[in-house]
Amino acid sequence: MPEIIRDPKEDPVPGRGVWLKQWVGSLATSRLADWVMNLPPVAWLVRTLTRSLVKRRSGDVPARDALVERGAEIGLEATLHQIVYDVVTALGYAGAMVATYEQGDSLPVRALYVDPALATAEQIRRWEDEISQYTARPVSITDPAIARVYVYQAECQANLSVRAFKADGLVISDDLYDLFTPVAPLATRPVVKGIQEALGIQQVVAVPFFLETAIDGRTEREMVGNLFAAKRGPISERDELVLSAFGRQAAAAIESERRRLQIEVAQEIVFEVQHGLQDEGQIIQRIAEGVVSDLGYAGAMVATYEPDDSLPVRAFYVDPHLATEAQIHQWETDISRYTPSPVSITDPEVARVFVYLSEYKDNLSVRAFRAGGIVVSDELYDLFAPVAPPAARPVVRGIQQALGIQQVIAVPFFLETFTGAQLTREIVGNLFAATRSKRFSGGEVALLKAFSQQAAAGIRNARLYHQVEERRQVAQVFGKMAFSAAASVHALRNHIGAFQIHLDLIRTLPPEQRDQILAVSDKIMERLDEATEILDNLHEPWRATLEVLTDVNACIRKAMGRVIRDEEEIKVREGIVVHAVLPEGLPAVKTAPDMLIEAFRVLIRNALEAIREKGSGGELEIESRLGERPVVEVTISDTGVGIQPRDMSRVFELRWSTKEGAGMGFGLFWTKEYIQGLGGCIRVESIWQGGTTFYVTLPVSLEPLPD
Repeated sequence: MPEIIRDPKEDPVPGRGVWLKQWVGSLATSRLADWVMNLPPVAWLVRTLTRSLVKRRSGDVPARDALVERGAEIGLEATLHQIVYDVVTALGYAGAMVATYEQGDSLPVRALYVDPALATAEQIRRWEDEISQYTARPVSITDPAIARVYVYQAECQANLSVRAFKADGLVISDDLYDLFTPVAPLATRPVVKGIQEALGIQQVVAVPFFLETAIDGRTEREMVGNLFAAKRGPISERDELVLSAFGRQAAAAIESERRRLQIEVAQEIVFEVQHGLQDEGQIIQRIAEGVVSDLGYAGAMVATYEPDDSLPVRAFYVDPHLATEAQIHQWETDISRYTPSPVSITDPEVARVFVYLSEYKDNLSVRAFRAGGIVVSDELYDLFAPVAPPAARPVVRGIQQALGIQQVIAVPFFLETFTGAQLTREIVGNLFAATRSKRFSGGEVALLKAFSQQAAAGIRNARLYHQVEERRQVAQVFGKMAFSAAASVHALRNHIGAFQIHLDLIRTLPPEQRDQILAVSDKIMERLDEATEILDNLHEPWRATLEVLTDVNACIRKAMGRVIRDEEEIKVREGIVVHAVLPEGLPAVKTAPDMLIEAFRVLIRNALEAIREKGSGGELEIESRLGERPVVEVTISDTGVGIQPRDMSRVFELRWSTKEGAGMGFGLFWTKEYIQGLGGCIRVESIWQGGTTFYVTLPVSLEPLPD
């Protein structure tokens, strides 16, 4: 074997140095080390050695070597750096820091400046490295990812920043270590004390600063951070007043940053809406991702209000640092074990609640819809009930704990329109956010409300675009229909002309033959004249159709007659039973009777086709009645195959059909447009494999039907 030659400086036992540091690190963070290092003789020795080392290494240095280099920064970060710089250079403090209150109830250090005559950036980083060698985790006062404490964690309660937060006011300490616990372990307290003595620091102070936010007519005082200062003398009342003024400056900067973020996000959404109007789903997904990536929440969802009174989840996003897509699907699988049907929070056909069904009343989305305002809950389960059954609540709670989620919020968003002088609000959907903080602050609520209104505007614009596009397609369809009808009319007129020529030729026959044939020709000529008139009307579809007082029941009966030739025959041959409850004396509706007949014909024909598609017969029920308002209500219900949940929102769309190659998907679209044009409405309820019901409401005329 070749001889292994080692560097004489190299550890003769490979890995021993790393192992030794790890062993010392675990010892340094142990209770034994805390006790030993803080014994008076040991603490005095460590403090004395540290003080002498710091004094030997520190000295006057140029400002460019200071801990925080002030470059051409802009925005909040630049303002916070300017504040700590001014506290040190203008007021003569040894050092200053600013920590901002952020997601997860954390207070990370966002700006730091130390008197360059006391310590350079290199010196402070070297102290951090030296302490970190003997701890289980890195120690830093310059890295926000490390220099961070958590308001509600038990181990952080002695920290000066947390104490000021809990006290809701200024807190002073004689011990510099109070500013860094537990980032620096207790065993390093003598080291920090030595640094404090070397720098001549007598007291440190934490000054919380606040914002006042107006929410629903009330003002909420929200703490948004702490300003810290270290002084080589006692903190006076004048110091407290001056530092509080700097704190207010920091709060104002945070408020400006929030407004800037709000405007920036709004501009981004508007830009994306303008470049992707036709894709509502893309806009909604961008909003969900923005709540997480731009605002820092753990997760977000967007549900839209659909014509069937449901709120399906149309967009879903979780911080990828907290959970991957594979993990989310695994959680769905875990929850599905508690229910006979699959559970999903990512599939809108499953993750859907219905606002007017009693079983969904406790769902957070439904509660926000019914309240017409923001609803907050400490239970993540409230967001998924009853899609996730009660038996799955412990699993959902475990997921909530794994993600560190403390609260969830539902923010309904609306479109506001003026009808005359009256303002009406139409709910468009709900925006949901999950936070790792103890509670949603007033500022967060205000920002989420603004965000949700951008969602409403984006969805409205996308839908307007869709409507314009749909109208364009309708115009194309009508154009094709008109062209086809005109061509057919022309051909039929030619046929009628041929009939007329044929009859003229008959008149030239011998009298005995001619009289015999013409005896039956008068009626034929009369019918041909009527057909010609009808075709003339079809040839000019722009002619106005007169609206008259119309009996709704009479139209229903004629529509039934056109679809069902013989009720008894259809019952015997196909097992389809038809029930019609059409009470006399209903008020009239002003419309063109032929058009109302056609609308009912479409609905009745679809009901029969659904029953036939399911097979083995069924029931068709048609009922008319006078509603509470001056309207006539018509219900057409069948026990047919039903409509699948994924298709419910598309029932009235142009060109939508469940049957391939069966027409243009025009009937229901036209029916809805026609009924809404009368000032009425139509809606549908359906259970897959259970049947469908169409509800038609028609405004009545104040004029009585003619006798």
